[in-house]
Amino acid sequence: MMKIAVIRAPFDPVCEKEVKAALDIQRSGFDLAVLIPDEEGVLPRRKRLELLRRALQPYRKAAAALQFDTEHVRNTVVFSLECADEEEALARTGRFDKAARGIRKILAEEGLYLEQIVDANCSPHRAAHSKSVAQVCLRLAHAHHLNEFQAWKAGMLHDLTKSWDDERGRKLLEVYDPGRLKLSPKVWHSYTAPVWLKQVMGIQDRQILQAIGHHTLGTGSGDLDMILYIADKTEPLRGYDSSYEIAVSEKNLKEGAALVLSESKKYLREKEGIDV
Repeated sequence: MMKIAVIRAPFDPVCEKEVKAALDIQRSGFDLAVLIPDEEGVLPRRKRLELLRRALQPYRKAAAALQFDTEHVRNTVVFSLECADEEEALARTGRFDKAARGIRKILAEEGLYLEQIVDANCSPHRAAHSKSVAQVCLRLAHAHHLNEFQAWKAGMLHDLTKSWDDERGRKLLEVYDPGRLKLSPKVWHSYTAPVWLKQVMGIQDRQILQAIGHHTLGTGSGDLDMILYIADKTEPLRGYDSSYEIAVSEKNLKEGAALVLSESKKYLREKEGIDV
């Protein structure tokens, strides 16, 4: 008769540490480990189940389910897996390197937990700005029949390292992009964010990473580059009427970007002391 370990946890998302712990339990004397996600979670339960199944694919003695009848199945032992609560919390801040290996790419590509990631890495003001930028990005992408989800993701992610202090930014740029150190620290987040996003979150979309790298100074010429640049400078929460700039951009991205760039250069010189 099979001996089954029923393992419960939020699995929100399932982390590599949890997979290893579940396998250790199974190997301690069980024929099968069945992992069951708790009812409550940030992601819908069925989505967490889908991710669990993907993470467990390499292991034939581990499975995932929404429920298991422990009352009528003999030789079952129920475990509550709390070993990685902190790991799950970190994963929801963008530390996808903590997630199970088999789901990291999915988390990055599907933009899962982006609301939580923005809230965790940005001040409330900056988080609200990022979400507003994402909406303008989506609007412009729709107007030009471009990838709306990709544009929204770029808007959400573009300022994730803006809260870093200068020392943290300097250390990263010294290793990965030292030529940017000659620029004002006020724009370093444009260059630290793509590195962090690629290394920690596993973001591989080159267009998104490139657009973020250009979003402060408006030096990009691709469609997504221009969309993010325009949106960052014109989103409604900035407190001034940018309806004209957005209207121009909806008709012609290049003209809109040129208009916003001209206005932004003037602002950066006069208000921020940045010479561009």
